[in-house]
Amino acid sequence: MTSANNERKGPGFALFGLATGAAAGLAGYAVVELWADRAADERGPLTVFAFLAAFTAAFLLLAERKRIAWAAAPALAIAGVLAIPTWFMLGAAAPEANLNEFPVRFWFLIGAPLAAYVMTTLAKAALEEGVPPGYSTVFFHGLTLPLIYAGASLFAVLAILLLFAWAALLRAMNVDFFHNIFQEAWFILPFSGAVGGAAIAMMRGLESVLGALRFILLLFCRIAMPITAVFSLTFLLVLATNGPAPIFEKPYPAAIMLALAFAGMLIFNGVYQNGEGGPPPLWLRVSSIAALIAFPVYAGLAAYALWLRIDDYGLTPPRVIGLAASGLAAAYSLVCLAGLITEARWRGERWMPLVGQFNVVMAGAWALVLILLATPLLDPWAMSAKSQETLLRQSRISPEEFDFGYLRFKLGAHGTRVLERLAAIEDHPEAALIRRGAEKALRAENRWAYENDGRAPTPAPRDRADRPGPPTDVEDLPLNPAEPGERDARPESEASHP
Repeated sequence: MTSANNERKGPGFALFGLATGAAAGLAGYAVVELWADRAADERGPLTVFAFLAAFTAAFLLLAERKRIAWAAAPALAIAGVLAIPTWFMLGAAAPEANLNEFPVRFWFLIGAPLAAYVMTTLAKAALEEGVPPGYSTVFFHGLTLPLIYAGASLFAVLAILLLFAWAALLRAMNVDFFHNIFQEAWFILPFSGAVGGAAIAMMRGLESVLGALRFILLLFCRIAMPITAVFSLTFLLVLATNGPAPIFEKPYPAAIMLALAFAGMLIFNGVYQNGEGGPPPLWLRVSSIAALIAFPVYAGLAAYALWLRIDDYGLTPPRVIGLAASGLAAAYSLVCLAGLITEARWRGERWMPLVGQFNVVMAGAWALVLILLATPLLDPWAMSAKSQETLLRQSRISPEEFDFGYLRFKLGAHGTRVLERLAAIEDHPEAALIRRGAEKALRAENRWAYENDGRAPTPAPRDRADRPGPPTDVEDLPLNPAEPGERDARPESEASHP
């Protein structure tokens, strides 16, 4: 691993973090005061907010006491790269866009944090070693940066909670001054930035704590690896005995298989560590081999489960993202294969030497794919709209079963353009039905109107006198509704015994 000296910081660095965070908070307040309150479109101010947060965090994580200026350029690059998909996804989040919300949630909850983490790790290693960085340095910072960020987030949240608790206590004693100040953007934004910046800087200085946390994580991986191996071998045995059909009968089989694959990948890398040492003890080495053998099976089952759904029902935005994750899992299967091949040299001095080199490439691939999925280059809504149109045109689904409303209200402008083409279709055996469905979706103003043939929702009764009385029969209960005329047509003896 890299020398820990690079992470040791004195009190001066904590003050630097505090000042940097406060400056970012002041810049955020300027965005609110001079732009956000007057802007018709909130995407610009929100994107700048995200840019400031990403730049500040990356800058404080990359900076060194004697090389602070060197961190500015990569931090700006990371924040700028993340700002592009953030702008795109904020537009997709607007209610009037009529887009499926899954890619937006995925970007802000998983894609953006993971891409920022990977890019910051690679930049940190490159600043120390040059380009391309060695896997040992990448692994060290890849393990350390999440610990710094998690600890800093905890410190910052606790500080803000204590501040508001103190203000609430004083307010209970009839001192409202501090409570009122804490509600003002000119105070809370710079204060939050200063606390966050100081927390990152101070967490970076706690090398003994970070070392202990790294040890615990790596120890957990060594303990978890035999358990993972036993589970994997049992799974493979049952799979060979019963076949994959029971897996595909469960909800979200692809997501489950991918979760198992990536969990095994993280545990294996915790055992492999920086790739500089020799083979581990025999029990751990054999367990790792078993986990590597199972990984391509998980990846293959996930890809096949997705293919079955896509073949029957076409692409949707969640399936596009699932397809990308399956592609990354398939790529990592090659890393597993490379590691297994090197085990042919059982008495080699280094353990699976190719794995470390491939891991650096895979880190870059993860960041690239996550970012592209949040841009028009791999637009999940556009890809889904095209897939749904192909599904219908090729008669792989009938017009009666096809959801034209999904195109209109979940795939936005891309779906609307498809509907316009379908509304003018002529060269199809069921062209009339397709045109009718497309026109109905284009006429509807919202999803409810589409599903209810344009009828307005029935308003709730305002007057107590207008409300229906209590049900007098079990068949009148909402949990067991009867179709019109159904009760009259049933025999009297049957009607009395629900």
